[in-house]
Amino acid sequence: MIIFDLDDTLIDTSGCITPFKLKIACEKLAGRSVSPKELQELTAINRASLRTPDAIMQFGRQIGASKEAVQAALAELTSPLPEGFQVALTPNAKEIIHYYASRCPIALVTGGHPPFQREKLKKAGIEASIFSKIAVPEDSIKKPFYKAFAGELSVDPAHVWVCGDRIPMDLVPARELGFRTIHMRWGRGRQMATEPWIDRSIEDLSELRKIIT
Repeated sequence: MIIFDLDDTLIDTSGCITPFKLKIACEKLAGRSVSPKELQELTAINRASLRTPDAIMQFGRQIGASKEAVQAALAELTSPLPEGFQVALTPNAKEIIHYYASRCPIALVTGGHPPFQREKLKKAGIEASIFSKIAVPEDSIKKPFYKAFAGELSVDPAHVWVCGDRIPMDLVPARELGFRTIHMRWGRGRQMATEPWIDRSIEDLSELRKIIT
């Protein structure tokens, strides 16, 4: 079984959705149109943060934003995308999930606001039905779902691969369960130093063909 993350693993969240959302969130925090410099500052904070909400709150504190403005900015992060907004996939993502879906169970475990995560999946042109299992934990705690899916599908831990960009959230819980791990170096994953226990590290999902046979 292969368990995929969504953001910056199957879809290019950092390059497609995040810039759009950060601009609106920045304006909510400031209560006005923002300068390119202010937006660049928020973008830099976000790049160094594990989660975008953490970056929003930090930037809000820096500029003295009100609690109401911070809440409005956070709400914007998961508000529906505009009609016609196209979510870009990471290279070869659709090809790879179709390739493996015909060969073994594939699952999706993605943290975030469930309606927004499913909207992103739809706007990326990925049919939810291709996955044997899907979970969207709002708290981004993935370990219980990893364990449950392996048990429900009767897959030995040694035969489960987890592919994601964020090591603490995606791969650490997989390792604790005895699963194999693949670090997708995309988005925040590019900023993270690799760990010696990670089984494989990739930049393109097509590389999975050489890893999982």
